[in-house]
Amino acid sequence: MVPAEHDAAQPIMDSGKVITFPKGIPGFETYTKYTLFHKQENKTCVYWIESVDSPGVTFTLVDPTDYGLNYSMDLSDDEAVALGTDDPRELAVLLMLSKKGEDGKASSLHANIAGPIILNPEKRLGIQKVLASARLDVNIVQQ
Repeated sequence: MVPAEHDAAQPIMDSGKVITFPKGIPGFETYTKYTLFHKQENKTCVYWIESVDSPGVTFTLVDPTDYGLNYSMDLSDDEAVALGTDDPRELAVLLMLSKKGEDGKASSLHANIAGPIILNPEKRLGIQKVLASARLDVNIVQQ
């Protein structure tokens, strides 16, 4: 097991680069190559990945530290191999957003904190890690 600590020091991620998810994303295993895009608004950066093979398959991603969430997780040896590194400083952790309610209709945005996307921007590799129990440090800030 490789420990992966995540804090505000995310690696730089360039827009327009193709990221390979060797095993796909759970539920979308046949799509393994995604183009990474981002848009900076104020202090928040929103990312999205779009399938190279099927542009209609798109996922919106955000940096959890923008919302006071810091991850501490263990990567299996297989996950470290899939990401091409065992150095957590080379990895970026992002949360996938969803806008569907339980009834299938559009609702407010929700972040999947139990299934972070982990990227190695340098080697352009990614996985979605499904956490059995998420260990998060949450900071609530009043403004």
